[in-house]
Amino acid sequence: MIFYSRESYTSYMENIDLTQPCPTCHRYPNRGVSIDVVIIKDRKILLVQRGAEPYKGFWATPGGYVSWDESAEQTVIREVKEETNLDVSAPQLVAVHSDPGRHPEQTINLVYYVSDVTGDLKHGDDALDAQWFPLSEIPERLALDHAENIQETIKKYLSKI
Repeated sequence: MIFYSRESYTSYMENIDLTQPCPTCHRYPNRGVSIDVVIIKDRKILLVQRGAEPYKGFWATPGGYVSWDESAEQTVIREVKEETNLDVSAPQLVAVHSDPGRHPEQTINLVYYVSDVTGDLKHGDDALDAQWFPLSEIPERLALDHAENIQETIKKYLSKI
């Protein structure tokens, strides 16, 4: 097994286009871990309308893949900013999902809860829309297992909102 120093690893990773799949195996060079962020503030939940497959047009919680050079918590902050233009802090882990059937790319999924949100809402380039919904009016068409993620978060943190 080969071990790299942090400097040589960083240099190696700078030469890889992380937005393109491997030409041999067709997998993306991410860590196989994704995050979903359930953002609830003032009894409203923030959802983005997906602009790409899978589940194009469905509502979803913000999220994405953990890059090689960031922690899961850093991913929460980056993905929320990219998808909603909002700044968040103090993400709290809700659940870890590892069922290989939950996503076409079989990633391990971390669900986080955030209530500390600032900024002006504006959906990112990869979303069709972003909106706050009252908790009593969550859309029925939710992507992947996001309905379950939302329910888990409400059950675990409802007393704190």
